[in-house]
Amino acid sequence: MKSPQHFALSFFAPLLTGVLYCGVVGLIWEWLDRHGIQPLVTMLVGAVLAAMATRWFLRNCVAVSCPFCGGRSYEIPEKGNRFMCRVCGKDH
Repeated sequence: MKSPQHFALSFFAPLLTGVLYCGVVGLIWEWLDRHGIQPLVTMLVGAVLAAMATRWFLRNCVAVSCPFCGGRSYEIPEKGNRFMCRVCGKDH
């Protein structure tokens, strides 16, 4: 995967997982309400957690190809949208 594709995936995937989680809560709204669970709170907290988990997964598990050697690069946590190659050690 190239870095622009990773950037687009990192932007849209957390939004999509948050929306999907809200859809699931919408489907089980009646059940949550019957069991005394606040559906809106569940929707808000769950969507935020789902988006954060998706972003963490993309940052740590989805590699970008290094433009210098073609190795696997992962995002540097302190620098947004910067990647460090695990093979040659260069950042890009």
